[in-house]
Amino acid sequence: MGIAAIVLLGAALAEMGATRGAGGEESAVSRAGRLDAFAFMGGHEQRVVTGAFRGGDAVALMGRLVVDLREAEMEGDSAVIDVRVAMGRVDLRVPDHWAVSSNLGPGLGGASRIRAARPEAMAGAPVLTLRGPMLMGAVVVGN
Repeated sequence: MGIAAIVLLGAALAEMGATRGAGGEESAVSRAGRLDAFAFMGGHEQRVVTGAFRGGDAVALMGRLVVDLREAEMEGDSAVIDVRVAMGRVDLRVPDHWAVSSNLGPGLGGASRIRAARPEAMAGAPVLTLRGPMLMGAVVVGN
């Protein structure tokens, strides 16, 4: 499994670039409709402020990534975030009126905690779908 972690690490670094969120703590505000958040051996916090959120990527490799979507609105009725976690953690903060669906694949102790359904997330509410692998990491969704 160690080889798989190294391959995952190399692929994510090549895809995302090793400069964003590398080492230490940093934060950013994004007004783009597509999320592109990355944390490598450190912490990165990103707040998304947009009226046209379409989904994106959230990657945490041996680090912690916090993505705050509470000031975002979906462009349509659904969005997908591809989450990749290896020995790290991704915290997603979502608006009360969004429903959250998880297709996360845990591996070697991976865990995901999705918040309980809120009364605000009624039928017809926008749906945020999370998908992707977790290797010795966690994804936590809250408000």
